[in-house]
Amino acid sequence: MMKHNDFKIRIIVIFLILLGLSRAKTKNAGLAMLLCTLPGGGQFYTERFLTGIIIAGGEIGLGWFAYKYHQEKDYEKRNSFLWWELFLFGYSLADAYVGAKMYGFNIEADVDRVSLNFHLKW
Repeated sequence: MMKHNDFKIRIIVIFLILLGLSRAKTKNAGLAMLLCTLPGGGQFYTERFLTGIIIAGGEIGLGWFAYKYHQEKDYEKRNSFLWWELFLFGYSLADAYVGAKMYGFNIEADVDRVSLNFHLKW
């Protein structure tokens, strides 16, 4: 059985690895999806920290409730939480993929260069 200090060290190491991977100028979509095996890992990799915290909290919370209802032998509620967990995991995968593909994309438009012209011919 893993000691509590060993668990803390592993979490810190995983966090440092994610932080090191997120320093790259471009993001690999495959790696972002692979990191989704950790709750919020793909979002942290693409430097979308708030989304990562929300997804990680949701996945951990749903997993905890599924475990709780499994212990109480309420399999209908457990299965419901597991389906929601699966949906959130799928969303996390898609979000990490899009986040990696769109990383570094500047969405601001240069308003001075945008113009609209109408030409009427009679």
